[in-house]
Amino acid sequence: MQKEFITLKELLLKVKNVISSTFDTSYWISADISDFHEDPSRGHCYLELVEKNDNKLIEAKIRASIWANTYRYLKPYFEQQTGQALRAGMKVLVEVVVTFHEQYGMSCVIQNIDPTFTIGDIARKKQETILQLKEDGVWDMNKQVEMPALIKRIAVISSASAAGYGDFCHQLQMNEKGFQFSFRLFPATMQGEQAAQSVIEALDQVFEQKDKFDVVVIIRGGGATTDLLAFDEYDLAYVITQFPLPVITGIGHERDESVADMVAHTRCKTPTAVAAFIYEKMLLEESSLLELEEGIKAEIYNLLEKENLRLNDLSSCVVRDCSHWILLEEQAIGLITNQLKNAFQNSLNQQMHRVELMENTLLHVSPETILRRGYSISVANGKVVRSISQLPKGSVMRTILSDGEVESVIK
Repeated sequence: MQKEFITLKELLLKVKNVISSTFDTSYWISADISDFHEDPSRGHCYLELVEKNDNKLIEAKIRASIWANTYRYLKPYFEQQTGQALRAGMKVLVEVVVTFHEQYGMSCVIQNIDPTFTIGDIARKKQETILQLKEDGVWDMNKQVEMPALIKRIAVISSASAAGYGDFCHQLQMNEKGFQFSFRLFPATMQGEQAAQSVIEALDQVFEQKDKFDVVVIIRGGGATTDLLAFDEYDLAYVITQFPLPVITGIGHERDESVADMVAHTRCKTPTAVAAFIYEKMLLEESSLLELEEGIKAEIYNLLEKENLRLNDLSSCVVRDCSHWILLEEQAIGLITNQLKNAFQNSLNQQMHRVELMENTLLHVSPETILRRGYSISVANGKVVRSISQLPKGSVMRTILSDGEVESVIK
């Protein structure tokens, strides 16, 4: 016996009728957007809404759509109220109508959205990040890193093409004082879902060369609030708190302060404000050095004055003491001179007396004196005759007397 049956389409139509009769009104639901894309040709928007538990696991999921006639006014309204565009990862409160199609299954058609709910969720997440950082005990760690007195070597994290980066470099390079700065760019994506991770990777690169830099600067120009949500993420803020160099932020939005701004050592409003901060630090240090120089000069002048006075006093004392010493020395020299003169004179008299004695002695023993006494000297063959053996017969002998000479022939 053949069983009764209905077709799949008939079954799904019954489901459709049940859903249509049961869900005959709209509902406000909260959910996370896990997928988001627009159809630029038709103007529709297609989403996937999910609900996650505390472990971030998906517990419910449904397809959703915003038809063009609704999306054309809902999109600008949401962006105006929140300052950001709808995107994946955002938590929203939406008014939906449940629909069922026999081919495409169940889905939701979004008719309205509450921007205040999303704003509150963003604020809540930001506050949770702040509280977590404080509970971890790292909130003000980078603020405790000592800021160098002179900031000359700068690691810059920014998009290479960003106008803010160009303004920052130009302002430092063209400073009025002619201070010299060196800066190196570590490129990073500064908006979008990958921005936080990109900045973290750039910080890691700076860390590997931390000894080459004085500070790290994170800068980007202004933009929509949604472009800056990456700077509220916990992971990026945590890396900044742990960084061994002072981190200066100039993320370019004045109405809100990101978590990255809060945990950084110094927060400036814009990239040019960061450049101005660094320049003013140099001016302040220059002023301090000039004051120190003037103080040193004044101290040296005072010391020189004191030393001059002391030297003048010392000079007077030296002159006085030297005059007295010279007088004493002159007296001593005079005394020694007299003693030397007397000693020399005595010695000279003694030597003269000795000479006289020697002269008298020599005078008594001289040949002339001896000859005058009756003695004579005989010379033969050029030699003094001391023996008769020197005088052979026939030899000639010359005899020297006191008053003349006599020659004799030996016979």
